[in-house]
Formats: sequence, structure tokens, C-alpha cells
Amino acid sequence: MTLQRWTAPDGFRGEPHVIRLSASALDLDGRHCPQHTALKARPLLRPRVYEKRRYAPWETFPLGLVQAALDLVEYRDMTADAAVDSVVSGNRSAVHPGVVVWVRHACDAYLQAAEWIADDLEAQGVALVPDPLPRVVQYESAAERRMLTAWGRWYTSADGDVREFRRLRMGRAGERDAPSNQALAFVAAAGQRASGNVYRDIPVSVVPDEREPSRVRVVEVVLAAGVRPRVLVDDTPAEIRRGYREKTRHLVTDIVFADVKRPGSDCAGCKARASCDALPQAPGLLGINGGGTHRRTWSVTTGRQYLVCPAQAHLRELHLPAATWSDGSAARRGRAVHRWLEAAHSRVPARACTPADLPDGDADDLGLAAAVMTPEEYREARPYLVAHLASCSLGAGGHVTAEPTVAAYDPAADVVVIAYPDLIRDIGGRVVYREQKTTLVAVPGGDAGEVFARVPQLALAVRLIEHGVLGGDGTGTVELETLTPESAEVLSFDAADPAVREAAAREIRRMVSGWHADSVFRPDPGSWCRTCPVAQWCPDRAPADPKAPIVVDGVRIDPRTGEVLNAAGPVSDRAGAVSDGIADPGADDEPPPF
Repeated sequence: MTLQRWTAPDGFRGEPHVIRLSASALDLDGRHCPQHTALKARPLLRPRVYEKRRYAPWETFPLGLVQAALDLVEYRDMTADAAVDSVVSGNRSAVHPGVVVWVRHACDAYLQAAEWIADDLEAQGVALVPDPLPRVVQYESAAERRMLTAWGRWYTSADGDVREFRRLRMGRAGERDAPSNQALAFVAAAGQRASGNVYRDIPVSVVPDEREPSRVRVVEVVLAAGVRPRVLVDDTPAEIRRGYREKTRHLVTDIVFADVKRPGSDCAGCKARASCDALPQAPGLLGINGGGTHRRTWSVTTGRQYLVCPAQAHLRELHLPAATWSDGSAARRGRAVHRWLEAAHSRVPARACTPADLPDGDADDLGLAAAVMTPEEYREARPYLVAHLASCSLGAGGHVTAEPTVAAYDPAADVVVIAYPDLIRDIGGRVVYREQKTTLVAVPGGDAGEVFARVPQLALAVRLIEHGVLGGDGTGTVELETLTPESAEVLSFDAADPAVREAAAREIRRMVSGWHADSVFRPDPGSWCRTCPVAQWCPDRAPADPKAPIVVDGVRIDPRTGEVLNAAGPVSDRAGAVSDGIADPGADDEPPPF
């Protein structure tokens, strides 16, 4: 791919041939926007129309606090607790109390991992010391300047013979064969020590090494107690350079020359947001006025978490490690059903599901299921899928999109709204938006307001159709398909009905308004703390009684599956949010970039 194949989007000025890419960008998945990454990699390319950036009034990068505290430990000989206290008190943005708890935990976990690494290397006759200067690879030709960076912690032996980069993971290990690992190793092997700022200076001032190492290591450190570090790369510089040239360099080129637009969560911080023709503008979509604290993203999952507890929503938004407190059966079942439905509804040409698509659970050939789930998952999901056959709507024709990501920008609220529909059909210009739920007991019906309170995704769907985000003329149908092991039921709502629109607007305003104005995110402890995925970081969590039922606003909820066991009346917003959070934790969450 040549330089001439990438053209800056309209509305930009500056120098497109200066490229600075972080090695971790090689791991971005299909939910991310390729053009956003390509633009972010060009620091001297700016929008022609200046837009003042508003920053969050709270710390949004907890891992940066961990790095700063570890610097104090390793370079100033401070204790971990004193280092965290110093970093938090001196931080220019407010730090949530739950974040402080996690930062302390992360620092302790790192220092334990560092001891394990030192013990292993001591047995090999190697001792490493921290290196305060990060490394950067810089390349300049007549056509362009490229820089490749690596964010983490650096170490070297006293004689320079061994060089090590430690990659930090917030809560879970990454893929051992992730392409970024090879790129990180390349920066460690071929990069030079930066005396300047690798994220601001162009070019970056560097300090030459006295000698080239014979051994370069990349080690992954998961910041969780008891998780041993993992060596990802341990090789000679020559072999690392060769591997990078053969397996990874072309991926870097593909990333920085990408021009595909994929609206989603990247839009909130993208330089091209104001001029991007792929991001629908939907003034008033959320039904609130005022720009809030800063530009952010919102999804129904965010709203659901905020209804349970503002602190939970905040800590989840910051990607703090989350635990699963249920037995996971409902979540596993629901996700297996959704994977099968996505595969079936993505077939070309589109066609309705039939009994032939669902062989017996003990068949040698499981058909579509063989590629998307285990035989055990298929046996559990099959009764729900058989029930779906009676309600499959693809026989009605039209253009079908299964499991898309939908994004729209509401300038009145300064919020990028994200939705993940299960199925969208366009039938002669009329949009049909379907959500699919699996449950042991059929969900009762009701008017639009009652159903939207239980399944707020439907309320957001009505708003998206009304504002033309999904195309068409603002009319369409919103459907809820509820699958049980015995039957399927479809509830439909006309998105042009004034009563339906009002119920949808009311539900979305209720979910968004508190979150939009909040800047503190105080905890709201209760029996739901028992199943909160980030309760371990909350200093105000309620004491948990493992034998006590979870009762929310008079509704009794199974703490293992999230099923509503009994309700004397309508299920409240909070009770529904607690139930959904157990049954399908983190449905719309994206993994952190580290």
C-alpha cells in the first residue's frame, strides 16, 4: 500500500505524513473505527474548524495513576501506600474513591509480580533495574515520518545485555499471539531511549545506547492479586526484527492507511466527529438540554448501571476489573442463543430459520451451531431456538442486518449514543427493529410504558427510528421477541404512535438525566451490592449476606440467574436493572485498551 492511497478527510488541515502509532492499536477489534485510528495516528492533522475540547472533571485513566505511583516507588523509594496517596492528592482531576481502592490493589499486584519476575531472572543470573526513559522507533524518508511507541514499564540489566518491556493489563490477560506483542517487542529491540516526550515531540530527542542487548523480553503483568506474570517474547533483537518485518509491519501500514468509517464509541473523542458523514446527527435524541460535563458515550447498559448505583456506572465506564457474581447460566444461554441467531440471520441470501437448521442435540453435525458454540451450549440453547422458528420474521423479506452497532450524536446533550440491536429489517423503507430475550418464564405484556421500563432498549429504538437514525421517514415498528423453552412471543409497538413516542421519550429521559448531570457518582448501597461486579473496589458497599435473597423495591430476584422470582406489582426501573445486570452482565461493554 502506498502513501498516495490515503487522503485526509474533508475539513482537515495540517501534515498527514507525520505518523505516530501506539503498538497497542494493533489489537483494536471490529467495534472500533479504522479511520478514527488512522486520524489519531496523525498528530499534526487537525480540523479546519476549531472546537474547544472539554475534559472530564474526574480522572478517566486509572492506569495512569498506577504508573505514576509505581514511578515514585521505583525511583524515589516510597512505599506503595505513600506513593498512591501522593499521586491521588496531587492529581489535577478528582479521583473516585473506588478508583483509589483499585489503584492500591493494582500497585500491590504489580510489585508482587515484579518480585516473581526478579526471582525467575535471578535463577538465570540476571538482575534488572528500572529504566525511566521509554523507547520509540522513528523512521523518516522523503515521503513521511513514522513513530512507533509502547506504553508500559521499562527495565534493563546493568550491563545493557538484557532489555525488558512490561505490558500492563487491568484485569485479564490478553491473547498470547496478539499482533501488538510483536510490535511491542520491536519497539524494545529497535527503539531508542527517549529523552523527550514521545507523545508530544516531533521528532523525539533520544539517547543512544552504549550497546545492543543480546536478549529482549516482553512480559505481561495482569494487575490482579495472585496472577503470575507471563513472558510473551524472549528473543534476540535480530529475530524480533525479522519477525516484525515478516508478520507485523504490514499490519501497521494497514492501520495507518485505513479509510473505513465505523461509527461507535470512538466517535466521542474523534477529530472527525463534526464532519463525519457516517455518524448521524440527532438533535434531541435523548430529550435533555445542556452539554453536561463533557462529550461522552451512553448506551442502555450505562443507563441500567446508573439506575442500580451511580458509582457502579462510573467504575464500569472506567473499565475497572469486574467480577461475575451469578452462576452465569442465564448469560451463557442468552449469548449462545444470540450467537446462533446472528449466524442464521446473517446468511446470504436472507432466509427464515427452519427445523432443518436445528438438528438434534446429539447429532454428529450440529449445523450452524458447530461454528458458534460448544455441543453443551447448543443442547441448552436448542429449546429456545426451536421456539424461535414460529416467530422468525425473515420470511417477510426486506434488507436484513443482524447484530449491528448503531451510533448517533445528540448535539443538544453532547452525547454519542450507542445501541446494539439484535436485528434490523428494512421493508420498503419501513424500519423494523427487533430485540430478542431468553427467559425461563415468559415476560408479561403491558402498555408501552410498562414494557419500556423492563426493556429500555425498545424505548431507545423508538427514539432512533423517530429521529431518522436508522433511515426511512421516522416510522417503523419496534419488536420484542421473548423466547422460553416452550414458546415464543412477539410484542410490537408502532414507532409513529404518539403514545409510544411519549413513553419512549419519558423512559430515556429518566435513564439519562441523572447520569448526564452527575460529576460525583456517589454509591447507593443496598442488597444489590451482593451482585455488583465492581463491589470489591467500593469502600461503601453494603455487607453481603450470601443466604439472603436480593429484594429490590419489593421484587425478589434470583442472585444466581437474575430471574425475577416474584413481584407484587410492576417491576421498578431499578429492580429491572438489577435483574438484567445479573442475567447479562456487561452486555454492551467493550474491553479496556490495556
